[in-house]
Amino acid sequence: MRTGATSRLSPWLAVAAVIALGAVYYSQGVAPNIHPKRFGVVEPGVVYRSGALTPEATRRIVQRHGIRTIIDLGAADGASRADRLAQRTAEALGVTRYRLELSGDGTGNPNCYVYALRLATDEEHQPVLIHCGAGTERTGVAVALYRMLVEGWTREEAMAEAVAAGHDPDRNTRFSTTLDDIVWRIGRALSDEAWVKDADPLTPEQLAPTNAGRD
Repeated sequence: MRTGATSRLSPWLAVAAVIALGAVYYSQGVAPNIHPKRFGVVEPGVVYRSGALTPEATRRIVQRHGIRTIIDLGAADGASRADRLAQRTAEALGVTRYRLELSGDGTGNPNCYVYALRLATDEEHQPVLIHCGAGTERTGVAVALYRMLVEGWTREEAMAEAVAAGHDPDRNTRFSTTLDDIVWRIGRALSDEAWVKDADPLTPEQLAPTNAGRD
């Protein structure tokens, strides 16, 4: 009796296993190509945002929105295979790519944000895609700075958008303190066409677009 019940269940268990494997394959192998990670429009035709992207997702975004410049705030380690793949993808698509590495919680050299905003507001580089790994913290700070300093949003409006885009204030308490600490320093640097003076200057490598020779 028990053997018969088990045999009747076996086909259903096999079907369930196939469905589970298919769901995993879709979520890990297909969905990231069709639904770019945390992609969002900041300003149509000017600035876009996302998390780390597959080559296919990058192609879709570049072709649909005419992206000319990618600003990578540290989606992958600069010496990693993932970073080299991102660079080769940008080159294949004819997109200029900059790498300005910041910490995962959004902290780091404020001059990286200064330069990211300069690139984002330069018509010669637009449309621009700003992204990091998750697309919530480093990208979130950059977009909040853009909203406040370029578009005149209030801090509350910028923070609300950051939360809607995936930032969790309870998980990363340094986001808001970082924003408060650097927003006016970065604003002064932009208005003076200078840099944040008490922060490290960017190196020539950081200021230049990435290229195939950088591993």
